[in-house]
Amino acid sequence: MAGRPKTFDTDKALNAFVDVFWTKGYQGTSVDDLQEAAGIKRGSFYAAFGCKDDVFNAVLEKYWNEATALGLNRMDREEEPLKAVAALVRHVGIFMTQNTPRGCLLLTSSAAVPGQRGDGTNPVRERMKMLEHRIHGVIAGEKGIQDEAAAQELTAFALACLLGLNALARNGQDGDKILAAAHHAADCIERTAA
Repeated sequence: MAGRPKTFDTDKALNAFVDVFWTKGYQGTSVDDLQEAAGIKRGSFYAAFGCKDDVFNAVLEKYWNEATALGLNRMDREEEPLKAVAALVRHVGIFMTQNTPRGCLLLTSSAAVPGQRGDGTNPVRERMKMLEHRIHGVIAGEKGIQDEAAAQELTAFALACLLGLNALARNGQDGDKILAAAHHAADCIERTAA
C-alpha cells in the first residue's frame, strides 16, 4: 500500500525554514516553529526533512548559494584584489541595511550554533572557513599581498568588518550608520599597501 502523497511544496517549505532560522536564530527555532511556518505536520516534516539539524544544514546551503554567493561574486568582478575585498565589504554593508535587524544568517549563526554534527563537523564553522579562505585567496593572490602574515592580518580584518556590520544590523542601527561603517572599512582595505 502506497503512502499518502506529500501535500506541500519542498522549495516553499525550505524558503519558510530560511525565514524562521534567519529571524529566530538556531537556538530560538524549534521543530514546531518550522512545521508551523511551512504548514507541515510532524510526521511529514520528519519524513521529508529529518531533524532540526538536517533542516538547518539545508537552510545554510540554500543561504550560501543565494545570499553569500552574491557577495562573493562581487569580488570576482574586480581586477585588483584589495578593491575586490572592499567591494565585498560594501556589498555586505548594503545587505545589512536591507536586512536590519536580522543581519546575515551565516554571520549571526557563527556565534550561536552549538557543537557538531554526528560526523564531527560543524556546518557553520565550515562555511565560515570557506568564506575566510575565499577572502584570503583574493588578498594573497597573484596580484595581491605576497607577505603571508600581512595577508592573514588583512583577511582577519575583513572578517571582523563583516561580523561588525552584522552586529550593527542585528542591534537595529540606522542604515546610514551601517553604510558609513562599511564604506570606511572598505576604504581602509583599499588603502592597504599590496
